[in-house]
Amino acid sequence: MILKLSLGHEEIKKEMKRISVCYVLSYRFPDYIRTRTLIKALQNIEDVRVLEARNSSKGFVRYFQTVGKLIVIRAFCHPDYYLLGFRGDELFWIVRLITLGKPLIFDHMMSPYDSLLNERKAIRKGGLIARLFYLYEKATLHCSRMVLTDTDLHREYFRELFCVAPEKVIAIPVGTDEDVFHPMKPERAPDRPSTFEVLFYGSFLPLHGVEVILKAASLLRDLPIHFTLIGGYKGNLSGTHQTIKQLDLQNVTLAPWVELETLPRLISGADLILGGPFGDTGQAHRVVTGKTFQVLAMAKPVIIGESGGNYGFEDKTNCLVIPQGDAGALAQAIDWAFHHRAELTRLGQHGYDLYQSRYSIRQIEKRLRESLFS
Repeated sequence: MILKLSLGHEEIKKEMKRISVCYVLSYRFPDYIRTRTLIKALQNIEDVRVLEARNSSKGFVRYFQTVGKLIVIRAFCHPDYYLLGFRGDELFWIVRLITLGKPLIFDHMMSPYDSLLNERKAIRKGGLIARLFYLYEKATLHCSRMVLTDTDLHREYFRELFCVAPEKVIAIPVGTDEDVFHPMKPERAPDRPSTFEVLFYGSFLPLHGVEVILKAASLLRDLPIHFTLIGGYKGNLSGTHQTIKQLDLQNVTLAPWVELETLPRLISGADLILGGPFGDTGQAHRVVTGKTFQVLAMAKPVIIGESGGNYGFEDKTNCLVIPQGDAGALAQAIDWAFHHRAELTRLGQHGYDLYQSRYSIRQIEKRLRESLFS
């Protein structure tokens, strides 16, 4: 009340009209790109006030941090909406209990059931565990007021697999943090060799198709083309090391994870970036990778794995598009880029134009405003 008394009459009316949204997250990557873009887009909506019950720690304590903040916000701020962020499945029912009586929006970019069953092959189809995962996930989607996902193909997949009402699922593109990823001049070392540098970074999940990349590198071993692969985890790096050894790849360098803010410098310094996905899995055909948006936002040329969605990607116009799971096609696309370096700047600029028209924070803001608050 003290705050409101310090405001003028018009300011008080405007403050009372504002919608408050509490963003809830408990994830080992609290600054994940999806989180950044959603929060920034929500903050850009004029009549929306954003509150955050978000963890800062990455270990087990993160769950207690999130729940503690959420309880305080519910008790003292009384938000109008709650938005449970990506990978919120673990805490869903605790969050639903705390927020009971208010609309809960669930950002469900990926299906844990599909990932465990079809991507990682960790559970058996038709088995009891698979059935329990399916029922759990289905219940979370049906008990959400609205479900967000990243692509139209994911939206259709969730509607069909979990029998979710069509009007409940909304596709909001991932986009990227434009304060970090934007066009910049590359840092060129004076003695930089003439090698054509191809960059890939990611967690080396099945959908990414790292083995496809390595086989393509093998096919291009006689050209001055060098591949840098950044990321991966202990669980999937061993297979990558083994493939590199088997193929005797001298043109591939594996590098550990880097901070997100370091990536733009590496992207700007590369000649070509592999956005993917190349894994030819079910999930790979339903997503646009986060790195693809990051590269487009930096006006750099990118190779994208083809999927059935209408994303505006046009081969040799605003990017390079190849069939997924095809190392030969990937090698041919890289070879084309190597022999047409003068055209890569044009590709990057047209990719940037596509990003601005369909995937920017401004466009995400517009989609959120129309879908949730109109």
